[in-house]
Amino acid sequence: MTKPKFSVGLWVLGQCGDRYMLGGYGPPVPLDEQLRIAASIEGVTGVECHGSDFDDCEIERYKDLGGELGLVTTNVNTNVWGYRKFGRGAFAHRDPKIRQQAIDEGFRSCETARKIGCPSVALWLGADGFDYPFQLDYPRHWELLIDGIRQVAEEAAPDLKVGIEYKLKEPRTHMSISNVGITLMVINEVGMDNVGGTIDFGHSLMSQESPAEAVCLLQRQGKLFNVHFNDAWGYWDDDMIAGTVNFWTTLEFLYYCKRLEYDGWFGLDMFPYREDGKQAAQMAVDNIQAMWAMLDKIDPAQLEAAQETMDAVQTQRVVRRVIFE
Repeated sequence: MTKPKFSVGLWVLGQCGDRYMLGGYGPPVPLDEQLRIAASIEGVTGVECHGSDFDDCEIERYKDLGGELGLVTTNVNTNVWGYRKFGRGAFAHRDPKIRQQAIDEGFRSCETARKIGCPSVALWLGADGFDYPFQLDYPRHWELLIDGIRQVAEEAAPDLKVGIEYKLKEPRTHMSISNVGITLMVINEVGMDNVGGTIDFGHSLMSQESPAEAVCLLQRQGKLFNVHFNDAWGYWDDDMIAGTVNFWTTLEFLYYCKRLEYDGWFGLDMFPYREDGKQAAQMAVDNIQAMWAMLDKIDPAQLEAAQETMDAVQTQRVVRRVIFE
């Protein structure tokens, strides 16, 4: 990647609500207006949507407007958490009818992606997990979960990628696909070329991972399909403006994305509850671009030589030049 490619999740530009203000802190923003705002953000050339975004909006209208605005849809996310029926599970729900409805949502994402010319769909299985000890029959749960993912992957093949996005918790206290290791296990068990991983920067922090190391593990298997960018304090999925909290961790993340030649999109997945969505997205793009430029101040040969010593002082002498020299 010579320079980052940016897309923005349309939800960033909509009405962001939380559990204390379900209706959101700002006014509703129609889907068409979300697209127009996205196109006005300097550096953004793509958008992410959900398959469920089109319940009240014709896909052709969305496609035409996106084309007029010069936007490409980079990823279609599968909504299997935002309906009451999925409260106790989706791909691993024990009611066959509800489980099939969840899998059908995955199929709908594939259909939508093909209609709008999008190359990938995402599976963030927020409803599949548990809250209490003894709540799950784990072996049966995982059997159903893997099977559901495989069904969607088969529907997506051969032209669509399926990115599995992990997260430690929320909405369940324990989400099943919770860290990069489990994600790689799922990818390997499904065993299909079009199945890979999506790393969300804040989710990786929640899982007490190094996001940079997680990138390396996914790229090692050739399975880094997408990146969701934000920032967080590490205890929760804060979905804050990228580059505002964890400077060095973000810089290291970008360093390895560049070194390992990640050629996908940096998708802004943020929830600016009390901030203006456009301004928040623009700041995130500006921050990441500035930090990307800072990487030129790091001599890779010097850093690798310092890393051979395994001495943190030696490595810090190389990278501190980004700010202090």
